[in-house]
Amino acid sequence: MSSIPTEASQLAILASDASEHDKAVACQMLVYVGGPKSVAPLAALLTHEHLADYARSGLEAIDDPAASEALLKALTQLKAPALGGVVNSLGVRREKKAVTPLKSLAADPKGGVQSEAIAALGLIGTPEATQPLIAMIEGDSEPQKTEAAHAAIIAAEHLAREGQAELSKQVAATLKSAFPKGPIHAAAERLA
Repeated sequence: MSSIPTEASQLAILASDASEHDKAVACQMLVYVGGPKSVAPLAALLTHEHLADYARSGLEAIDDPAASEALLKALTQLKAPALGGVVNSLGVRREKKAVTPLKSLAADPKGGVQSEAIAALGLIGTPEATQPLIAMIEGDSEPQKTEAAHAAIIAAEHLAREGQAELSKQVAATLKSAFPKGPIHAAAERLA
C-alpha cells in the first residue's frame, strides 16, 4: 500500500535527483497538497524546458499571494512560448496585479503572447482589464478584434456577476455594434 502524498514528500522529490517524470508527477500532486512552502520550488521550475507547465499548474492551484507574485515575477523573466503559459495562469487566477503588464503584452504583436494576454484579460474580467479589450474591439486589427470580442464576453459575464451590470451592458452594446451579426452578436444579445 502506497502512502498518501503530502506537500513535504512531493517537495522532497523536487529537491532530489529524481527523474523528470517523477518531478512532473510531484508538481501534479502539489496541485492538491501544495501550500505556501511549495511556491519557491515550483517557481524555480518555471524556466525548465520540460517541467515548466507542471510547475505552473501547481502554482495556479496554491491559494496564497506568493504564488501570484511568483507568476508576476516570471512575466519579466520568460519569453514565448513559456511566457504564454504564465500569462494563462495569471488569467486563471484572475490576478488583478497582472492587468498592467498584460495590457502591454496584449498590445504587442511581436511578443509572441498577444492572444494569451487578450484571453487572460477577459478571464480577469475587472473594469480595468476590460478597457483594453473594448479598445481592440473598436480598433481595426481584425484578428485581435475577434479575439478581444471573445475575451470581452467572458469579462462581461464576470462583471455582471460581480455587481457591474451597467459596464457589462456597455460591453454588450460595443460587441453588438462591432459585430452586427453572427455568433459574437448573438452572445452579446444574451449579455444585454
